[in-house]
Amino acid sequence: MKRSFGGQMTLTVCLILLTLTILSTITQLMYRHLTVDLLADDVTASASAAADMTELLGTDAVRGRQQLCIQLNYTARATGNDTVVCDESGTVISCSCGLQSCEHLGYQFDHALLDGASADRPGFRSNLEIGCYGEERMAAVSFAQPKTGGLRYVVSSRSAKTVTQRLGEAFRANLLAVALVLLLAIPMVWIIVQRQMRPIRQMTAAARRMAHGQMDVRVDADDTDTAELNELALAFNNMAQALAKSELKRQEFVANVSHELKTPITTISGYMDGMLDGTIPVEQQPRYMEIISGEVKRLSRLVRSMLEISCIQDQGIPAERKRTFDLCQTVGEVLLSFERKINDKSLEVEVDLPDQGARTLADPDAITQVVYNLIDNAVKFCPERGTLGLRVSQAKGGKYLVSVRNTGPTIPSDELPLVFDRFHKTDKSRSADRDGWGLGLYIVKTIILSHEEDIYVTSRDGVTEFSFTLPKVTV
Repeated sequence: MKRSFGGQMTLTVCLILLTLTILSTITQLMYRHLTVDLLADDVTASASAAADMTELLGTDAVRGRQQLCIQLNYTARATGNDTVVCDESGTVISCSCGLQSCEHLGYQFDHALLDGASADRPGFRSNLEIGCYGEERMAAVSFAQPKTGGLRYVVSSRSAKTVTQRLGEAFRANLLAVALVLLLAIPMVWIIVQRQMRPIRQMTAAARRMAHGQMDVRVDADDTDTAELNELALAFNNMAQALAKSELKRQEFVANVSHELKTPITTISGYMDGMLDGTIPVEQQPRYMEIISGEVKRLSRLVRSMLEISCIQDQGIPAERKRTFDLCQTVGEVLLSFERKINDKSLEVEVDLPDQGARTLADPDAITQVVYNLIDNAVKFCPERGTLGLRVSQAKGGKYLVSVRNTGPTIPSDELPLVFDRFHKTDKSRSADRDGWGLGLYIVKTIILSHEEDIYVTSRDGVTEFSFTLPKVTV
């Protein structure tokens, strides 16, 4: 697997090289086109000028022919274009070489080339094989009509190698430019990629440390980094913080479970050892066996509650378990099941339920457990001759609000956010409570959140109230 740094460097350099190649190719093509156009204009201009001189000086008299050769030679040295004058049959009668015995004299041009010129515009060919020069040339043909009469053809040409030479020079210049750009770009890209990889390497190192149990590790965000990298660092730190909290909760959970299990296990173990070694008389063993049975049942309830919570958290409340039912009827039935405990503490009960009922869509068994746990909690903490309140009312957003309140000790404000946590008990004196595990309110919260509803608690002036919402179903 390739490293991120090497892969990014290779990709960036390849992109730069591809871009430079495309730009160089386009530049070469444009330069070639421009060079051909300029040379064509130059050769064409030379042909037109030579034609004008031919008409002015003539080619019939020896003196005129000598003057024309001198002028053509001068023009050839100035422009670099070779020029010949042909008679009507296409035979060369004058040349820009300036030599009286020029090898080009007497060469017969093909009429296909000569006929390419018109009376008002010279004919141009970019690649033409001219035998008297022995190479391909760029040539332009123009008409000339000397004063002495007759028709003359003027052919100005230049070697086609000129284009190749200029393109070669341009290619070498482009190649040098590409090399210079790469020499400058590669170190800059290396520095930029290194800076981009630095926070990623830090996160990798931090992740390895977290894998070894160091949950306090964090990644520093640098102002010189990009906004995306800073956001990634912030997300990583938030994740690390969440994992640290989760690990702390896990440790607290294990500690709480160990603490809660220690007492019944110690009790069971002590009584069993006492019966086995004879410390507990035989006639008293049935009573201690009942105690052991109660402790085992309590352990069973704890395990069952934890499995139930785990199942709800993993799977939620299946849609097939939800159905429409009367919330008031459910609340009333649960309240009746606490009649004995309410009478034992002489509690005053205040019930406020809608006369027309309250139809809702939920898991009736789960909601029954929620109401049962809340009322059980309220009765447990309500003092003798206290007040127990139960109300179902309409709330905003098409919801029902179910409230269970009781008089009694006010829960401190710093304890309110913790009352729904696992194994949390607001009354520290009840740490040895034989009937409670600190899971009741946690189960309540888990069930309500699984229904995608809200639950909250308030406690002030000696009144504690738990409230949760459920959807309203219109009949």
